Amino acid sequence: MHLTTNTAQAWFPAEGIKLSDPKPLSLLWDCHHGDTFVLLVGGLAAEPFSGEAPAEPIILEVSLAPFGEVIGKIEQFAAHHNLPLAPLAAPPEAMEEPLTLAACHLPEAKLFVFSEKALLTAHATAEGTVRLTVAGDFKSRKLPCQATDLVLHLERPGAARLLSYCFTLVRGRI
Repeated sequence: MHLTTNTAQAWFPAEGIKLSDPKPLSLLWDCHHGDTFVLLVGGLAAEPFSGEAPAEPIILEVSLAPFGEVIGKIEQFAAHHNLPLAPLAAPPEAMEEPLTLAACHLPEAKLFVFSEKALLTAHATAEGTVRLTVAGDFKSRKLPCQATDLVLHLERPGAARLLSYCFTLVRGRI
């Protein structure tokens, strides 16, 4: 399923790198291996960064509009991957999900920046988007890679809860 990010940013002060999007980018939400689901944003620009990162070093703002089209995408995606959609009567202001991996590939620096104990927080905005933030203990390894991207891995139950949260937010707009 493809959605659009209005914002995609990541700060990694230990590596001296900031990632950002010069324009709206596509976010791919897909099944990676078995019960692992991935949120992937490619096409990010890396630039030097010095200073402190925000408490949540990764921020993605994902558009849920056009609402009628997005609700159809969510329903098709859930059906295709056998993810139960559980609409919430009253969605919480924010929801949290543990990630099995939050990572970034930086080909120019030949770096893989990752956290295996990251926490994703999702909350709705007044503009009809869902803001995803990721906090975690990030480290890096030298590793050849091909594209600058940001990857978040969720297990099946977390993917179903996040999808249900987004589904509820979109239904509330139609």
